[in-house]
Amino acid sequence: MSRPEHNDPLPKDPQDNHHHHHPDMPSQPQSGSAAASSAHAHPSVIQKIAAAIPTSGAYPLLCFLPLGLMADVLHWNPVLVFLYNFLAIIPLSAVVSDCSDLLSDYLGELMGGLINATFGNCVELSTGILALARGEVYFAQSVMIGSILSDLLLILGCCLIAASYNTFILHFNKPVTGALASLMVVTSVGLILPSVLYSTFPFDLGEQIIAFSRGTSAVLLLLYGGYLYFQLGTHSHLFQQQDDSPDNESHSSREPQHSLNRLVITLALSSLGIIACAKNIIDSIPATAASLNISKTFIATILIPIISNSCEGAVVITACTGGGDVNFAISVIVSSILQIGLFAIPFLVMLGWVIAKPMTLYFETFHTVVLFFSVLLVNCILQDGKYTYIHGSMLVAMYAILTLAFYVR
Repeated sequence: MSRPEHNDPLPKDPQDNHHHHHPDMPSQPQSGSAAASSAHAHPSVIQKIAAAIPTSGAYPLLCFLPLGLMADVLHWNPVLVFLYNFLAIIPLSAVVSDCSDLLSDYLGELMGGLINATFGNCVELSTGILALARGEVYFAQSVMIGSILSDLLLILGCCLIAASYNTFILHFNKPVTGALASLMVVTSVGLILPSVLYSTFPFDLGEQIIAFSRGTSAVLLLLYGGYLYFQLGTHSHLFQQQDDSPDNESHSSREPQHSLNRLVITLALSSLGIIACAKNIIDSIPATAASLNISKTFIATILIPIISNSCEGAVVITACTGGGDVNFAISVIVSSILQIGLFAIPFLVMLGWVIAKPMTLYFETFHTVVLFFSVLLVNCILQDGKYTYIHGSMLVAMYAILTLAFYVR
């Protein structure tokens, strides 16, 4: 998941968050923009600590990288191989995200945004490519669907809870969230339609579904290019965090503090580390699933997306804490979903065509139904334009239910 631009995690100006009091509610000490203003003017020690955890707190887990590589070479217990590489991916994904963000200091917002979009879902893309190369199409599809569900339900739900707890009814920035919600619906339709088409015919479509999936993937990739042009070019101001404080002015005019060569080398090595860990995880999954009595689908749909999105999700949730800019968080989350739906999945379909490992957009019925209802629920919340912490609680609860469903399957 791609993280926000290199800005302070907590916005300073509460007027940019589109928070409004309910007209029928009496004012209270902890409600509305007053609480948000107080939180921004005097951030608590807890908020300062929380702001530092998402990135720096993950780096000590890099100690699991050599352990994971060693465990695979020395053929240790497959569960240990899985666990060490599983934990090593968390800081590696944070390093990749940090480096791709810092590169924008040298390359500008446009190229920096393109690099961030490319490496934003490095874990899912690496896992998907490795699984596809081995002919495990269903595993690759499960990873992609799981990443969308993790962003859509778990992270977005936590953001709504963090932003609106102890406040009254708050409001979204409808022009931005409306456009992103519409793009999300179009993406989900493109992913679901092949499965619907397949189920409506009494005979096996076979080659027709493959051809239809490749054509649809080409259209989705073109739409992704248009979306990047919209996000990074013509309407880039809509995707920037609102912050008019003097600190932000000095922050925005900062000079690059890191060597360009060092950033590029670190980005390349971290990406290679993710690929190596993903390979070790895939190698150890059959034995691990048997030992822990869990399914490969649960690992692909729940566990891998959680480690991929954990650090970036923590950044976004922290940015929303105490009445933060939830509109910016939504743009980051939905952008990550669109990267999966408009780029990663169509890319895997096209890659399978090249390497003679046919992959289609025909997903399992359960995946299709889950994706449809999740997008429908989130779209209803965004289109309504108002939210409270109960809306976030509903999303998190739905993700918990889906986690149990994938566990028992």
